Amino acid sequence: MRSQTDQKRAGGRTLAGDAYEAIRQAIRAARFKPGDRLRFADLQALCGMSVTPVREALARLTAEGFTILDDHRGYSVATLSLEELRDITAARQLCESEALRLAVEKGDADWEARVIAAHHLLARIPQVREDIPSAIREDWEERHAAFHAALISACGSPILLEICEKLFSRADRYRRMSISVSGGARDVEGEHRRLMELALARDGEGAAAALREHYGRTAAALDTFFETESGGPA
Repeated sequence: MRSQTDQKRAGGRTLAGDAYEAIRQAIRAARFKPGDRLRFADLQALCGMSVTPVREALARLTAEGFTILDDHRGYSVATLSLEELRDITAARQLCESEALRLAVEKGDADWEARVIAAHHLLARIPQVREDIPSAIREDWEERHAAFHAALISACGSPILLEICEKLFSRADRYRRMSISVSGGARDVEGEHRRLMELALARDGEGAAAALREHYGRTAAALDTFFETESGGPA
């Protein structure tokens, strides 16, 4: 078994952290699809490391809802479902809209600057890849997460921020799926701009309502998709 020192890489990163990022990215990119069994040999080959950091990474991914552990089958990729989508969406609308309302109320000039800067960076690049129009660009997704984090960063509650961050992560695969389902029908850039404008105008209630609608539109597109796939009403 490797020592704690051996588990470290340059810059203080851990092998388990690197394994977590590699496996998580493979799941996000659909290299491992919902329901797929995750074999340690495959994951070790993917990460280029021993079983110990891979096991630690899977424990973290399971805690975050990306993978599940079955006593008989081992680890597998968590499945996507309409029920979970609705649950995540409702929780995000409740928690993050309140965080945004509080941030608008409490935010200072530094908060305003963070929101403006994050939106500027997000608006500078397209959302989807040129080679695969149904796939989100990774740099856009990073800036997208930074923008939403900036919006609520002044809410004053570290616990609420932690909850919102976890919910944002849980919604990741549904958000990515919505790109291919919606077919570019939404004006996502316009929705983000409106969120910024309402926040900077100190319209807390309006910003919170716009955020709930923003998340609701993603859920609505996938709601129709899941209903159709299951043979229910379109």
